[in-house]
Amino acid sequence: MSAFSRLWVRAPLWRLCLYLTVFFAALALIYPAPYLLRAVPVLDPIVSRVNHWLGRDTAPTAAPAPSDNGAASGGGGSAAVPPPAADSSAASDPANTEQVATPPITADLHAAIPFAGRILPLPAGTWHPVLSTQAGPHRELLTNVLVRTDRGVVTGVVVAHGSTSSMPPSTVSDLENGCHDDRNYMSRVVPAGPRGMECWTTNYAMLDQKPMTMNPDVNAAFERLHVLGFQVPPLMLMGTWNRADAAADGGVNLENVTILLSPARPGTITLPNPPEAYLKEALKSVPASADLVNRLNTWMTGWVKILKDGYDGKIKADAIPAAAARDPSAP
Repeated sequence: MSAFSRLWVRAPLWRLCLYLTVFFAALALIYPAPYLLRAVPVLDPIVSRVNHWLGRDTAPTAAPAPSDNGAASGGGGSAAVPPPAADSSAASDPANTEQVATPPITADLHAAIPFAGRILPLPAGTWHPVLSTQAGPHRELLTNVLVRTDRGVVTGVVVAHGSTSSMPPSTVSDLENGCHDDRNYMSRVVPAGPRGMECWTTNYAMLDQKPMTMNPDVNAAFERLHVLGFQVPPLMLMGTWNRADAAADGGVNLENVTILLSPARPGTITLPNPPEAYLKEALKSVPASADLVNRLNTWMTGWVKILKDGYDGKIKADAIPAAAARDPSAP
């Protein structure tokens, strides 16, 4: 009997430790900690493959059985925050050092815009500014909210947050938490150095509740849209991209872009299926919703590359491929 065999027989605690090592290693690959992915970048392709095997990277395949084509309609929820001033005036609140501006919504934006010292690519179509803010002790955190409409109905919303100077390192964890939500249709986490991070997700947002979001600026932007007479679908599909890089002073530079896209029929706020048909667990039984989510996942995976090039200053507005910019809700 070899030494290993004798140890295996006579050391039950050691044997248990070996079993637990395998068990917890498997758990680490299924539910990897963010700091582990940043510290050991070689784990990322392994984790991605595990997610693919578990079906967590894309929406479930549509079931072959047909589903009822129900409809849900109604206006989007109103914001809990009072709307900003009606036009392009800016107001500063010394207490929270936030400056809010409501530029003319008649301005037309295409392809890309300058944002926080970088380039913010825009999906296909004509976009209009709704709200912009500057927050923080030195107004280093910028927010822009843009809208795309069709016949008075909102078809897309872009919410961008970006820093012009370094932010606390804890911001990375705050951004990354959403990328580990089991309710996401798709999640991707990419290591980017000890204090850096890049991740993106797809999900949905219910807009017929009060408040719509935990962000008062976004709530105020939607309230302004309601005041101006735009109709908002009760539910929109959502893609989110987060990027943070280590700054020289020990902080991080960051950008967060959320894109809301309407699944409603063109020119209306009528959904082709009830809102509950867009829940992740319901997609298997609703082929139409599953197909739309699959198209969202495919588009977002490609669009993330364009967003990253804009963040790194490697792309110009006239160089954005038209096919890449055409999202599932594009006119």
